[in-house]
Amino acid sequence: MLDTSKLLVLRAVAEHGSIASAARELGYTRSAVSQQMSALERSAGVSLLIRGGKTVTLTPLGRRLIEHTERILVELRAAESALRQPGGVAGRLKIGIPFREGPPIMSTALTKVRQRYPRLEVSLVAITDQQGADEVKRGRLDVVILSTFGAGPPLPEAGLRQWILGCDRLSLCVPAKHELADLESCRIEQLRDEQWIVYQHHPLSTVLLGLCSGSGYRPRVAATVGDAATALGLAGVGWGVTIAPDLTPGAPESSIRRVPLDGVEAKRYSVLVCRDGEQEIPEIDAVVTAVHTVTARTFSP
Repeated sequence: MLDTSKLLVLRAVAEHGSIASAARELGYTRSAVSQQMSALERSAGVSLLIRGGKTVTLTPLGRRLIEHTERILVELRAAESALRQPGGVAGRLKIGIPFREGPPIMSTALTKVRQRYPRLEVSLVAITDQQGADEVKRGRLDVVILSTFGAGPPLPEAGLRQWILGCDRLSLCVPAKHELADLESCRIEQLRDEQWIVYQHHPLSTVLLGLCSGSGYRPRVAATVGDAATALGLAGVGWGVTIAPDLTPGAPESSIRRVPLDGVEAKRYSVLVCRDGEQEIPEIDAVVTAVHTVTARTFSP
């Protein structure tokens, strides 16, 4: 019989690509992780890892075992949820929110959850879109709301349960007195000579640079920022132009104008995520229900 705890160690090794990194993640010694992997291979009767210096990779059978591990974990979490004693919504939840990115779906919804379920303690944690899903998968957060950018909604990720809450358009954002501010729409080609506020270590970076590259130029960079709220703030004081989702609030909104971009199919998708199998936990179900109620108004046409 395969040991679930050793399967979790195998998954950590697979994610990090090394025994040492997996040990740091799990809080074990390197020797303990190595011993557990050797024991798992003996139990399975096959080689699961290819060890090469400081790095390790999975054998084809190791990769297949990881796929089964994700399904096993889903069923275990579902079983634990089913065995919870009834007693109403209570306990603690850690929830991740990209505070500066908007829209403020989660904070609005969770205010309602706290009012309705006073025995439930909710802690909010600031996250980025890039780290949110991984924090849930590792059990550091119970629920997150995050954003993805593209022409279509994100595909499901193994081990996670996600709900697409809605999407909003990406628009050109210019200072209120900019010569383009009163246009009904514009094309990326018209912006070749503009000073741009661009993104670094943010999914919008790929979108913005791709749009400019597709129109045959590189943006003239006036500022590089890490989030849409900061970009909008700089656009509002006349520092340059940028692109941002329509539901990301400006500061103040009257200082900018949002101009639709012709031919741009990319949108921002707002996604709610928890670990697959935990969606039936009463506390998480309460959050999911509240978020969907708020979402119906936020993304209403």
